Amino acid sequence: MSIHTFTTLLLACFMSSLYGQIQLLNDEFDRAATLNANWLNINDTENWGAEQLEVHDINTSEAGHLYMMPYTSSWYQNYRGTLLYRLVGQDFVFTTEITATNRAGNNIPGPSYSLAGIMVRSPRDFPNGALSDWAPGDENYIFLSTGFASGGTGPHLEVKTTTNSNSSLGITGISTSTNVQIRVARVDDEIILLYRLPGESWVLHQRYIRPDFPDEIQVGFVTYTDWQKVNNYDPFFQNSNVLNSNLNPDPSPGTPFSPDLIGRFDFGRFDDIPAGLPAVIGTASNADILAFLSYDSVPFCPLNLHITNPIANGNIVFAKAENAITAENAISESAEVRYQAGNSVELQMGFRTDSSVDFSIEIE
Repeated sequence: MSIHTFTTLLLACFMSSLYGQIQLLNDEFDRAATLNANWLNINDTENWGAEQLEVHDINTSEAGHLYMMPYTSSWYQNYRGTLLYRLVGQDFVFTTEITATNRAGNNIPGPSYSLAGIMVRSPRDFPNGALSDWAPGDENYIFLSTGFASGGTGPHLEVKTTTNSNSSLGITGISTSTNVQIRVARVDDEIILLYRLPGESWVLHQRYIRPDFPDEIQVGFVTYTDWQKVNNYDPFFQNSNVLNSNLNPDPSPGTPFSPDLIGRFDFGRFDDIPAGLPAVIGTASNADILAFLSYDSVPFCPLNLHITNPIANGNIVFAKAENAITAENAISESAEVRYQAGNSVELQMGFRTDSSVDFSIEIE
């Protein structure tokens, strides 16, 4: 175990009235290493062997951002696209800020259904890998994304709910696909989707009742592009191949590859459900829910923080508090953890680490 202590840090963080253990999942996208340490890639976890992201990195292609540039791919019915996610086993609010552009970075995406957004999805279990075990009819997810969908000049929002691979979507014209904040909340069986354009107020976009979602679901980032090419392929072929000019033979040579999307995500922030919302969720109006969920998203830094959740599997976690941190959690399996506090960090009974952990304490 590596332990470091620093005493000269000036904490630059904000007070938040919403705090708990789920905020340990947050990522401000200011460290490249969190891409592989904290975010799971559906291509790897389901063993598709077909990486549909031409480029994906954190704090590399663009400082302070998750950067996703997909090949030709899509999410619709039995088609699966790109997804970087975390597994979340409780109710939550998840917020990000997205800029969706063409690959040149000087306009909105070009081809139909080229968007970037947030997805919540039921995990799929392929014990022998997707190439052996995949079957149609088992996709269950919801997403809200921004970019160019279909019709008019764009940009758009696309919302999609898919149950047993039956997809229903809606398209809404908006004024910009730059710095669009998107928020998803799960409260019991309800999924609530909101968005906010720069300089404007939060808008409650859709609410869905999804009792089919399991307790633990995938929550993360999607990008997809070039539907006119995707639509030429059988879903399994699309899911299991990298669709670019190297594909040989190409079953649809008459339609060129035209992927033209970059999704830039400024942060990924989890919050607990605001107190009082679960009690009224079944009868609350849209205005009532908006009153709970229209708060500003800021980096998490409460006055005091008590940490109980274990940290493992190589995850990188920076926990901050204005005043004090107390910790009674276990840290293991090559995790990298930093506790930063204005006055004190107290390691209480139950706190432990193993020899693989890089652990540091920083006091202002």
